[in-house]
Amino acid sequence: MDIPLWKFSSTRKVKVIMRFIRISFLIMLNSFLLLAQTDSTAVADSLLAIQLQSQMLTQTPVPPPAPVTRSAPSTNPDISAIGDFRSLYSSEGKKNIETYFNQLEVQVTSVVDPYASANFLFSFGKDSLNGDFSAGLEEATLTSLTLPYSMQVVLGKFKPHFTKVNILHPHAFSFIEFPTMIKNFFADEGLFMEGMSASVLIPNPWDFYQELDFEIGRSEVNASLDHGITNRLLYIAHLNNFFELSDNSTIGVGVSGLTGANHLNLATSMAGLDITYKWKPVQFNTYNSFTWQTEGLVSQTDTSVGNAVKSYGAYTFFEYQIEKRTFIGARYDYSGLPGVERSDERTSSLLLRFQPTEFQILALEFQNVNRNYAPSFQQVVFRAIFGIGTHAAHAY
Repeated sequence: MDIPLWKFSSTRKVKVIMRFIRISFLIMLNSFLLLAQTDSTAVADSLLAIQLQSQMLTQTPVPPPAPVTRSAPSTNPDISAIGDFRSLYSSEGKKNIETYFNQLEVQVTSVVDPYASANFLFSFGKDSLNGDFSAGLEEATLTSLTLPYSMQVVLGKFKPHFTKVNILHPHAFSFIEFPTMIKNFFADEGLFMEGMSASVLIPNPWDFYQELDFEIGRSEVNASLDHGITNRLLYIAHLNNFFELSDNSTIGVGVSGLTGANHLNLATSMAGLDITYKWKPVQFNTYNSFTWQTEGLVSQTDTSVGNAVKSYGAYTFFEYQIEKRTFIGARYDYSGLPGVERSDERTSSLLLRFQPTEFQILALEFQNVNRNYAPSFQQVVFRAIFGIGTHAAHAY
């Protein structure tokens, strides 16, 4: 039962009022403490969020992990194909104008394992007699990769290092036709052999590059050499010396020698000299360059026991790059015939070459040929070289 406050005495009224005030004060104080605790937590949480945001904005993003690469070389072969199309006018013979696809080269290269690589080069050429295409194996080599003392060994079928130009294939040579001495003393595309080739860098106290190549095996049948029916093998040696004249120019000097069996099962021996000067200015290397190259050989062919015939061959050419994709050149050839006395052939050539990219070459060549053993003639040849697939670097 509630008793009205006005019925209490004065002392009792004071006590009741004070008690009410105290309870109210405790309730307000408790509410204030709870509110303060809630606000401080919210403030702390807000400050923490701002700090994390600042760190995320200033922190450098972590790049994604690099893809894992294979430690061993890929064994998938690199395949390339190079086409050679030609059109020509010749003053010799009744059929003066010709246009034809000259040759297709297909190359397959790959590492065999960490210790060796392999190279196969097939050619599909046009037969000059019946016009049909025939397939042939030009190169098949196994090349060492890890021999000590900077040594390299090649086994199989290859173009040996006799003179400088012989190791090239037609599409890699500046001019359309190989030098006359290469065609007259060997074959249209030079000398091929089957056997072994070893090369080593020779250390010397002078500041120039020196490499020695030695090859042994059997020659393909050509104008000077034969397989032979005896144990006589083909031996070839080539010493290359390379000098850096300046930042813009280099010169290479090489000497060569060979001896092997000829068609008479006697010996044919040759000695060769090659000099190559190249100028390619560092500042304008894309637009200007100059190459001068000269080679010569002397051949001694045994025709019978105690009798031999000497013959000679040489060429010199220059090529100048007049702009980024355009080259002009001139060449002079002199050549005899192996085993034939007093044979003489002299050829003058002019060249215009346009090279949009390393995969396409367009060339126009004029030749004037004078011979003392056959009629002289003039010819103009247009050649288009085009390639697809992996394109290996050419020899310097």
